[in-house]
Amino acid sequence: MDTGRPRLLTRRVLLYYLLTFILLALGEALGYLLSISGIKVIPSSELQELEQLAQHPSPMVIFRHNLTLNLLMNIPFIGPVIYVFLIGFTGAALGYIVVARMGLSIIYLIAAYVTSAVLPHGLLELFSYSLSAYNSVDVSVNLIKRRYIAASLTHWVIRLVISMVILFIAAYVEYIELTIAGAFANV
Repeated sequence: MDTGRPRLLTRRVLLYYLLTFILLALGEALGYLLSISGIKVIPSSELQELEQLAQHPSPMVIFRHNLTLNLLMNIPFIGPVIYVFLIGFTGAALGYIVVARMGLSIIYLIAAYVTSAVLPHGLLELFSYSLSAYNSVDVSVNLIKRRYIAASLTHWVIRLVISMVILFIAAYVEYIELTIAGAFANV
């Protein structure tokens, strides 16, 4: 039933959430396979930046990095394309890092996926990205159909702020996780 105003379709957000996990896994497997084949499609500078981010964490650096990705995913009309590309690219980078730093075992690939997707920071980050992709699609559809434009844009801003708050929390959780992992690595 159409109530005459935009609403959050939680089933669609959850569908995007599931898609995010799948895209990340596919990207990681692709990066892994390309890496063991000797095909390099990700610049070394990008991989080094991601590795450095994990080795020398700061909540604000993590937040700024993830916020940039999140803001791009919120752009009406092109946000969904950016979402698919960036989640896939992140997965591919993880696949390359696994081969370069850990080895060729599929166990390492699974461990990297679990670390990036299933630990608390990953669940929060991926949910934020999913909300952003939904946000972009929702406002784009409403703009095309020329309906509820003022309300749609208001909801777009509210969802954008919510996704940013979630990312901020995720950055601090990731920092704590990396700090704990670093402490265990030094033992």
